[in-house]
Amino acid sequence: MRFQSVLRVTVLGVAMVAGAAGAQTQTTAAPPRWSVDSGLTVGDGANVVRAQVAWPGLWLDYVHGLGSDFDIGGRLAMNWGGPAGEVNYCFGAFGVTGCGGSNFNFDFQLLLRKQIADFGRLKLAGTFNPGFILFTQGSLTGINLPVGVQLGIPFNDQLIFNASFELPMYLSFGNGQTNFTIPLLFGGGAEYAVMPELLVTFKLALGPSIPTASGTSTTFALQSLLGVAYKFK
Repeated sequence: MRFQSVLRVTVLGVAMVAGAAGAQTQTTAAPPRWSVDSGLTVGDGANVVRAQVAWPGLWLDYVHGLGSDFDIGGRLAMNWGGPAGEVNYCFGAFGVTGCGGSNFNFDFQLLLRKQIADFGRLKLAGTFNPGFILFTQGSLTGINLPVGVQLGIPFNDQLIFNASFELPMYLSFGNGQTNFTIPLLFGGGAEYAVMPELLVTFKLALGPSIPTASGTSTTFALQSLLGVAYKFK
């Protein structure tokens, strides 16, 4: 009888300890990590709104997670720089005066992002953001054809660094001329989780922007943007 009592007390104690440990694990478990600028996507079924501002303008995004490794969304960009962030944007090839000044333009883009490699903690994604451009100076329109890759580098549970290479290519046409521009942007940034559903983001990318029309020259392109992203279901 004494042995049975001791056994019952022991089993009950083990069950209570295991239950308490399980409850603690459940309440302290970190929510799934998500990202808007690295190889990690926003998550299956998630919806994210994001705003970025600085150079070349104001970018407003909506992103939806179609799966655990694929995002789709849309962007409205209001740029006071060139379409790819050209610092000294020149319309000389199109017969528009004011070469060397900035030009306001609107970009409407489809956002597509697919995780293409998983190296454990490191994630690699490819992006394709086609759309069209409306210029406010001259009778010009354009088509966006940007492609790129992003590599996410987690630092801790709150901070993710990223590296990127982008080709924010675009075709501009009007005034009887056409110009296909090929920017080469190398960059990086960071995302900091203020709360599980709120990220503060920073992006910096720069490089040459190479036009193909005759009479044009290579310019310098820069994208430096500070933003916030909010995730909701």
